[in-house]
Amino acid sequence: MARLSITYPENSLFACSLPVRITDINYGQHLAHDKLISMLHEARAQFFINFGMEESNVAGLGIILSDLAICYQAESFHPDILDIEIALDDPSRCGCDMVYRVSKDNGKTIVATAKTGLVFFDYNHKKVASIPNEFKKLLNA
Repeated sequence: MARLSITYPENSLFACSLPVRITDINYGQHLAHDKLISMLHEARAQFFINFGMEESNVAGLGIILSDLAICYQAESFHPDILDIEIALDDPSRCGCDMVYRVSKDNGKTIVATAKTGLVFFDYNHKKVASIPNEFKKLLNA
């Protein structure tokens, strides 16, 4: 099986910290896959809020996630504090990649890198839309 590889861009635009809760632990006694995805979602929501936007309203447009990839590098356990950094990469007319680096131990241990494809969507007209200028500023930062 071919292994996936995600390269984290040089510059982070945003970072937040989230605790691994006891309810985030699976039968293997480490952070569950679905819980990490939920943590990425929380970090993404905080990213948008930090820049005065919402996932559902970026200059009148929403977003759709077109794909998700995760590469695990280390286990995480309760009560680790995970630092989640976010960068943007690979812009196109209608979207870009949001790339995540998840670490613990103050950045000493990379837990995972992940990527979600963001596509801007006009929910009123049910169609893909061009990246709003407000968001393009972040891509050029």
